Amino acid sequence: MNDSRFSFCRRCRDVFLLGGARVARPALLVLGLVVAVGLAESEPQQAVLARLQAERAKRFETDVLPLLQNRCVTCHGEKSREGGLRFGGAEDLLHLNDSGVAAVDSAGSAKSELILRVISQDEDLQMPPQGEGPRLTKAEVATLRRWIDEGAVWPEHLTAKTTHWSYVKPVKAALPDVSNLHWVQNPIDRFVLARLDREGMTPSPKTDRARLIRRVYLDLIGIPPSPAEVDAFLADASPLAYEKVVDRLLDSPRFGERWARQWLDLARYADSNGFQADQFRSMWAFRDWVIRALNDDMPFDQFTIEQIAGDLIPNATVDQQVATGFHRCPTCNVEAGVDPEENRVNQVVDRINTTGTVWLGTTLECAQCHNHKYDPFTQQDYYQLFAFFNNTPLEVKLSSGVTYDFFGPTFDLPLDGLRKNRREEVQKKLAVAREQLTQRDGELAKDLAEWVAKLLLSAMTEAQWHPLEIAEFAAAGGATFTKLADKSALVGGANPATDTYTVTVRTDLTGITGFKIEGLLDDSLPGKGPGRQTQDDRANFVLTDLKITACDCEDDSKDTSPLGLHSAKADVEDPGFKAETVLDADPKSGWSIHRWYHEPHHLTVLTSEPTGFAAGTRLVFKLDFQYGLQRSIGRLRLSALTGSPNQQTLPAEILATLKKPENKRSKKEKAALVTFRKSRDGVSVSLTKEVAELDAELKAITPESTLVMIEMEKSRMTNIMRRGEFLNKGAAVEATTPSRLHAMPDDLPRDRLGLAQWLVSPENPLVGRVAVNRWWSEMFGRGIVASLEDFGSQGERPTHPQLLDWLAVEFVESGWSMKHVLRLMATSATYQQSSQVTPEALERDSKNLLLARASRFRLPAETIRDNALTASGLLAEKMAGPPVYPPQPSNIWRHVGRNAPKYVTSQGVDRYRRGIYTVWRRSAPYPSFVTFDAPDRGSCVVDRSRTNTPLQALNLLNDEAYFEMSLALAERVIREVPSNDIAGRVDFAFRACLSRAPTDREQEFLVQVAREEADHFRSNEKQATELTDKWKPAADLDAKELATWFRISEVLLNLDEMITRG
Repeated sequence: MNDSRFSFCRRCRDVFLLGGARVARPALLVLGLVVAVGLAESEPQQAVLARLQAERAKRFETDVLPLLQNRCVTCHGEKSREGGLRFGGAEDLLHLNDSGVAAVDSAGSAKSELILRVISQDEDLQMPPQGEGPRLTKAEVATLRRWIDEGAVWPEHLTAKTTHWSYVKPVKAALPDVSNLHWVQNPIDRFVLARLDREGMTPSPKTDRARLIRRVYLDLIGIPPSPAEVDAFLADASPLAYEKVVDRLLDSPRFGERWARQWLDLARYADSNGFQADQFRSMWAFRDWVIRALNDDMPFDQFTIEQIAGDLIPNATVDQQVATGFHRCPTCNVEAGVDPEENRVNQVVDRINTTGTVWLGTTLECAQCHNHKYDPFTQQDYYQLFAFFNNTPLEVKLSSGVTYDFFGPTFDLPLDGLRKNRREEVQKKLAVAREQLTQRDGELAKDLAEWVAKLLLSAMTEAQWHPLEIAEFAAAGGATFTKLADKSALVGGANPATDTYTVTVRTDLTGITGFKIEGLLDDSLPGKGPGRQTQDDRANFVLTDLKITACDCEDDSKDTSPLGLHSAKADVEDPGFKAETVLDADPKSGWSIHRWYHEPHHLTVLTSEPTGFAAGTRLVFKLDFQYGLQRSIGRLRLSALTGSPNQQTLPAEILATLKKPENKRSKKEKAALVTFRKSRDGVSVSLTKEVAELDAELKAITPESTLVMIEMEKSRMTNIMRRGEFLNKGAAVEATTPSRLHAMPDDLPRDRLGLAQWLVSPENPLVGRVAVNRWWSEMFGRGIVASLEDFGSQGERPTHPQLLDWLAVEFVESGWSMKHVLRLMATSATYQQSSQVTPEALERDSKNLLLARASRFRLPAETIRDNALTASGLLAEKMAGPPVYPPQPSNIWRHVGRNAPKYVTSQGVDRYRRGIYTVWRRSAPYPSFVTFDAPDRGSCVVDRSRTNTPLQALNLLNDEAYFEMSLALAERVIREVPSNDIAGRVDFAFRACLSRAPTDREQEFLVQVAREEADHFRSNEKQATELTDKWKPAADLDAKELATWFRISEVLLNLDEMITRG
């Protein structure tokens, strides 16, 4: 239609008159006729349209609207929206209600649900329902039919004016006049003081500087200041001293660790899938990304876009892809019987609900099954948002039987420079070793028949040992040797800590299948031997490595490869020094006769294949003794074995195959012979071991992966799900944003990237308010809107609406800077007030809604632990990386699921890292955190609860982690303050925990406790030792003194003030 009097909606395929009146298709013919008549009468076209619209608007106002108000709005109005339908304006007529259709159809009244319901004779469908008033008369039905067929005109001025405050774009109000400008530090204070002025109240005095610095440290970086930092602040009398502290804390790397906790609650971050199986997933790279982004003060609009759609940004960086882990955090069910598609739908639902909560402060989940009962969001809106996230792959697959496994899009994290170089080096070595192993396999295959014949002959020959005549002996450490009549060699002379013997023999033996190394006794040796160790005449020896080479005596000048040796056995062996380790080429392991001194002992090894040359054989034995302390053999004898060493050394199936003629052996038997030969070939065994070790090393430096979002190449169709059931599909919808919020520009893509850009548009009335309100809650203990997750009609109204809007606009105008907003809050006079409350103020404003004082509230679980770690001096500064496992009670992780992960308590610095890095398993979160109200993060958590239970005090007293902290604080006190100054130690411990000096009464009490405990442990030294031994204190610490200050530390770490931000 090219007539300029009409506009055509490409989305709903309907036509609108100028001015916005909707024209149903049947009405177009009538309209065309009227227009034609008007033209024939030469009446101006615009006038015809205006007259028609005015007439229909008048009829709506006089005939239709009263009918709707009298017969319909009781159940379908602003307060009650039965079936998801309300009659409040033209837009309501077009939205799909809970039945999946709109009240008015563009095809006219014959197709409109409204008419079908009012004329229906079905008791379940008819409107009004039975008992809710009489049926509509024929005249009333005709009125509604005519109205619909004429375009269902509903003039804008008759639309219900019910726009909620939060859906109106915020504006900066002028700063209000106040009674005391001297109190004001920044615009925040003008709004707060103006409200106090209206209520006839005054602000509280500024808190003392020691409490102020502790407050701002805990709020901005989540750990308290050290006594030295407090002293420096107290000594700085400059007007900007406090602002310098605030700026330094905002620039601290600890800032991101503290504020990431709140965001990870929102992101439902965890290291496991949830549900009964609750297996691990790799997500820590996303946690580290959040910390870095917060430390860098990444603009919140960019912070948003990268998390929702970083993968869709052109030429996305590694960080941008990692950021999409935000929406890979939902739980994932891999229990038997799970429907993978239902699981995927549930995850998409979670993504929509979380997006609505985090960025819009809206309970969108209420529109999943029906139109929202209270806020202006329809079920159609919900599934149009669903379409943005619907192009994700399945994340559960059937692996076998009824067993399902978690999978889905992952991203390999880049290696650091050193690890990358080492990985490339190992890959090259592995390729060479595999090539050499292939070559060796070929060599062994060439003379396989000859090897088989020799092996069969030796197997059929009776075993016999032959002592070997030693021709040459050389010791690396300078020892000498003397030949004895029994062909042994008595070693003498130099006796170094470590040594290597190289012994050469020549023999006419052939078919050699093994060797024996004997350590014999002699009166000249320490303790008569068989070793040369002089310490306490133990006469021990440790043979760390054995190599034997063989060559033809006619050509004994050429280099030879070591013989393949296996099945090392000894007459005695210590569990830590087994005979088999002489063949592992590891100088740190070996065969020892530990505990069996002063007796002759021997070790035997077998050859991979019979050896020996017809013209004679030169054998060179290299015996390494690298374990130290002179542990080498003092009297040595070597023997060779011919014949079958033992029929049991050959597997029965191999022996049976050997006895068969070659043409009778099956392919499987021939392959078994090849495998058996490789297992007895020294070169092959060595190369196989090298390949295995290199492969293991390569796997150890394989890049870590993390879960990310990806978009499928082919988009899924999205349908409204009737009653929220994923199999009950209704009308198809396309991706777009709720009509009651700011419009989505046409140039934005209809994907997650476009949605993210729409969310952070300056036109969005919610995102700025919602974000600054959450931060306000963290800094002041309660949001300006107390219902942090709900800015809708059922949420709390703001206590300071103009302040909230001013902060929201300031946030956007600052370039979406979180740190800018937090700096304003921290430097305000409102923030710096004392938390002490008078009875009058408590009576008038018990919840501190008016902000006439600072709020006191318990610290979050992670901060409680970090606070105690800092006070004790244990807190580790290491950042980033995989989750850590601090001490927790045993068996917490026992459950009936499959492949249950093990809780292996971290050691070293990982044991004492900040709580943000603690492993988060949804079925069993860290118990100390749970005690202090940390969630399992199975879903988005906006505002943690704060409880006060006896279990919390018991946790601080008895938990292993806090026990260690109390002992560490005790040691810190002892080392930093001279022992004769009990009062000085109390003062130091008190300031380390609470950042302030104790009052006289507090000091007297703790000094008295310290003296009583010291007296107690002086009389009960054993009790002190048993108590402190758990800490494994340094040797220079007195157990009684450490136990005394442990008791003082317990008192301080369990104080209410210690776990309270005041």
